[in-house]
Amino acid sequence: MEVEGALPMDDKAKRMRDLLSSFYTSDQSSSGSTRHTASRFATLDTINTTSFDADQYMNLLVQKSSLDGLLQKHVEMASEIKNLDTDLQMLVYENYNKFISATDTIKKMKNNIAGMERNMEQLLEKITSVQFRSDGVNTSLFEKREHIEKLHHTRNLLRKVQFIYDLPTRLQKCIKSENYAEAVKFFTGATSIFKAYGDSSFLDCKRASEEAVSGLVFSDSELIQARAEAVMLLKKLDFPVENLKDSASTTTHEAAIHKFTEAVRAYKVIFLHSELQLCNLGQDLIKKHFEAIHQQIMKQVRSADLLAMLRIIWSDVLLMEEVLPEASLPDFALQHARVAVKDYTSNTFSRLLLNISGLYHVLNSHLIYEEYFNFVIYHRIGLCYGHTMS
Repeated sequence: MEVEGALPMDDKAKRMRDLLSSFYTSDQSSSGSTRHTASRFATLDTINTTSFDADQYMNLLVQKSSLDGLLQKHVEMASEIKNLDTDLQMLVYENYNKFISATDTIKKMKNNIAGMERNMEQLLEKITSVQFRSDGVNTSLFEKREHIEKLHHTRNLLRKVQFIYDLPTRLQKCIKSENYAEAVKFFTGATSIFKAYGDSSFLDCKRASEEAVSGLVFSDSELIQARAEAVMLLKKLDFPVENLKDSASTTTHEAAIHKFTEAVRAYKVIFLHSELQLCNLGQDLIKKHFEAIHQQIMKQVRSADLLAMLRIIWSDVLLMEEVLPEASLPDFALQHARVAVKDYTSNTFSRLLLNISGLYHVLNSHLIYEEYFNFVIYHRIGLCYGHTMS
């Protein structure tokens, strides 16, 4: 027999696995000696099955084996039994802590479940008590519930009525403090009530509120950004802001070019789909600039002054291009600049031709006068000489 302690750890584990497999399964996966014995006793392989018969097995073993074979089989089985017992003890020792931990866990689970049952019983008692008291409260207040609901509804209605009556005063305070957003919020909150009862019960409140809100309409002296915010608030009030386009367009058209970009941005925010009108406005502004240049050209402007004016217009066009890229203002300005340069060149050459023509006429008249003067002088000299000679 081999000594168990002399085997390495890996070989021991492998051997343990083989032995357990041969003991619990019907497969032939035992050690080399077991395979050798199975090959010798082919009819004795039913030892690993559930239908194993010990008496039949012993009879077959005695019949087919010699005395030496029986002794060898005895030694092998004794060694296998010893090894299995040793391996089983090792398994128990190795998993002892796990068994202890599992036992403790099971005990804790039992204790917790027992406490949970007590807690659930207490909770059920409390729920039953609360339900009993709730039923008592519902029974005692059942007759007064409808009355309480009516009082609550009446209270809310009185609050709304008081809000409507106080609305004109609140609007005036908000407008005085320039808190226009809060004023619009109050007015829009009362719009549904005014639509339903504005022609009867709350007619005076409606008129006073509308008069207060009408002060939100902006004037032309306000800042562009403030006007844009005011128009957005007017839209919330369903105020017809479309009729403000003409006045806004006129004011923007007459504004200086450094405010033009700000005006266009605000205009785009206020009036959607207004690109065409803004493009026309930008082109009209450029046309007015070149009309002024044309008037200066007709007054005989210097080339340096013309270049300065064109440079100013081009800088304005670049600023306008940032807010109106769809208008193609640089191309539009270049076309008018070509016309202006052409007019300046034509006008300059016309004036030069006129000056040359005038100078020619002056010189020509001087030559004629000189010839006439010489003729008169010579004629007088001839007369004098003729009279003397005679």
